[in-house]
Amino acid sequence: MTKPLSTFTAATNNTPPTPATAPTYQTNKRRQTPTTILSLDADILCTIFAFLNMFDLVRCSLVCKFWNAILESRSLREFYEKKLLKNSPTSSSFEFTKKSLRVTLGEVAMNQNRLALQCGRFHVDQWRGHSTAVSQCRMKMGTVVTGVGDKVIRLWSLDSYKCVEEYLIPDVLPLVDFDFDESKIVGLIGSRLCIWRRNGKRSVFPSLEGKFIKGSCMRYSDPEAMVGCDDGAVRVFDMYSRRCTQIIRMHDAPITCLCLSEDQLILSGSTSGSVTISDPSSAQKVATLRSSDVRGIRTLCLGSQLLFAGSAVGYTYCWDMRSQSWIYFKTLIIRRNS
Repeated sequence: MTKPLSTFTAATNNTPPTPATAPTYQTNKRRQTPTTILSLDADILCTIFAFLNMFDLVRCSLVCKFWNAILESRSLREFYEKKLLKNSPTSSSFEFTKKSLRVTLGEVAMNQNRLALQCGRFHVDQWRGHSTAVSQCRMKMGTVVTGVGDKVIRLWSLDSYKCVEEYLIPDVLPLVDFDFDESKIVGLIGSRLCIWRRNGKRSVFPSLEGKFIKGSCMRYSDPEAMVGCDDGAVRVFDMYSRRCTQIIRMHDAPITCLCLSEDQLILSGSTSGSVTISDPSSAQKVATLRSSDVRGIRTLCLGSQLLFAGSAVGYTYCWDMRSQSWIYFKTLIIRRNS
């Protein structure tokens, strides 16, 4: 007597898998689901983070809330507590546990940077780029562009320190500021905007569309150019229609510098010493950051979550953009060897 064989029907697209097709179904499902860093659970990420140095850990804490929570987990904190206490015997375990791991690692990283600048050796590359002194320099994507003060804008390679391209400035108009991307350079010339395309073509905005009250600084983010003006307003120009599309009132004093965040917020410094943050989508002020120097802010630099500002008399300021709180200010003294 032979034992009857069990039969199973093949699964269709509208029916669940049968016992005969279940292994193949699960395998295909796993193949169709892409594997990313988000697919790893907390324990695996914690193990990976344990191999990173403190600088990389601080960067990882800013990626997302999930990673930040892992960095604050007890097991990882205990691991780095032992590591930091071993490297710094003067620190106590009580001092370590009072602060978050990210804050502690950030302080250690900043302290090591300070010690490296004081005691370490570093190399400075210099080369003569213009016949006269220039007051403006931009660096992006491994490329440096210099100008302002000369009648030419030069583009330099950081690999060879050689000039790879240069663009002439109209004789009748002074260059005030400029910005660039991979395809063009946008400059503020007098009271007009000029575009130098990387293929050699140059165009200046017509006076009826591009003329505005005196500008002192500009930033460019395709397709818009933002110009900071002496009347305390930022004028936004569309680079394709060549029209002023928006006027944002930011200060009661002349604007001296501009900076753009990753989420397209406009940050501006003024001669009054304040920094204003505005949202161009609503043309409203988001926040105002005040310094203790009323002689004016000259430059702005935005990191991942920190905003640095340089004043007209050599002070540097730092604000935390998340809490919009003032962290510190210091005096910079630059010594040059004769």
